[in-house]
Amino acid sequence: MPKDVIVMVADEAYAEHAKSLLVNFRRQGDWEGDFCIIAPGDSTWTADLEARGIDVLHVPGSDWDFMVKFYTFTPYFHKWDRALCVDIDIMVQGNIQKIFDGLGPQLPSIMCNVEDGDIIGGLKYWDSQAGDGPEAHPGVYERLEARFPHVTQRMYNMAFIFYEPASMPPETMDELRAINEEFKEANPTNADQMLVNLHLYSRMKEMRKDYCCFFGFDYPENRIKADSRGWRGDEVPSILHYCRWQAPWIVKEFSDPAPGGYLNHRLDRVCHELYSENLAAFDEEFPRE
Repeated sequence: MPKDVIVMVADEAYAEHAKSLLVNFRRQGDWEGDFCIIAPGDSTWTADLEARGIDVLHVPGSDWDFMVKFYTFTPYFHKWDRALCVDIDIMVQGNIQKIFDGLGPQLPSIMCNVEDGDIIGGLKYWDSQAGDGPEAHPGVYERLEARFPHVTQRMYNMAFIFYEPASMPPETMDELRAINEEFKEANPTNADQMLVNLHLYSRMKEMRKDYCCFFGFDYPENRIKADSRGWRGDEVPSILHYCRWQAPWIVKEFSDPAPGGYLNHRLDRVCHELYSENLAAFDEEFPRE
């Protein structure tokens, strides 16, 4: 049997979110495999996780930035055959093993959801929001398009990354950071998503929404066919990405129509209530060894 792992990134500010999500994977996802938390090297809260059998990869403080997820591509993870790296602001609503079993035959491709926009659009957006804007350094974009012709293609989202750790060359993280350094004017937030798309695009394939997707797709009123967005309408994803502005831990007041992210319709649970319930069950679900 392949050895599988769920990977997430968390610092102390996200410790409770990570704990709730760990229980969410166990209780709502029936997950029996391993977990690994990527955390800052000076973390003290992670000792409690390790005492409960949860693997922790400690990252040097100098590398703790928006590109820290690149550590998932390092040889540390070669101890596992298959990995699913996830953002913290998600909710598990169905069986997780079906993701590994369903996507496993497509390895060593890197499986992710596809966004509506293109890679260069993402770069230009954040350049305008947090940097000088693309008009301030047009030569950077000219070099980007010359080196990475696929930059005009639709972008893969990094909320879910299903991959084979051993298939990632040891130098992958260094190469990704080097690309950021070369084109940093176009990436003022050090966003990992665009960089992975630039460097690994030829290895990436679309993860169908039968497995994971943005939460809005799975609203009952949206369960209709949408060819342009790769949505049949009959999918039952195991995990939904709520995004930071609608994260499961945010208390949302019900209104009519309900605000995005208030209710998980598959579980028929208010998201922040299920989040709190899972957090309260952490000691029970993960007793000290």
